[in-house]
Amino acid sequence: MAKPDGYIEIRFGPRWKYISPARADAIAMATSELLENAVKYGASEDTHCIVQAFPDTGVIQASVTNQATEKNAADIRALYNKIMTGDPLEAYITQMREAATRTDGKSQLGLVRIRYETGADIQLDITPTHQVTITIIVK
Repeated sequence: MAKPDGYIEIRFGPRWKYISPARADAIAMATSELLENAVKYGASEDTHCIVQAFPDTGVIQASVTNQATEKNAADIRALYNKIMTGDPLEAYITQMREAATRTDGKSQLGLVRIRYETGADIQLDITPTHQVTITIIVK
């Protein structure tokens, strides 16, 4: 049977006890934010999401990958560099203040919200062809 155009595949195992509800909620919120932005700003309809649980370490990891334009890849790099410095709460407040004055309809709050609310480690990888992967790691 062929896979539909869009689907979500999440595999966990072998026991639910390794995934606390708080971390699962954090991953769900963060992954939702990442997917929304990947679809909204992607240069193609090919967005990938992988969620993994590592029972031995208690880590849950989610990665979202999409193809971006050169400009969008540069924009996400600049935003990432900006929001990953300093205290997460301070970065969130600063970004909320900027969002309140923007006139382009973009809040740019997704990544900074993830950083503040989940306490996740956030990694950004951009290939020379502008494929963007954002990975969040929640312990």
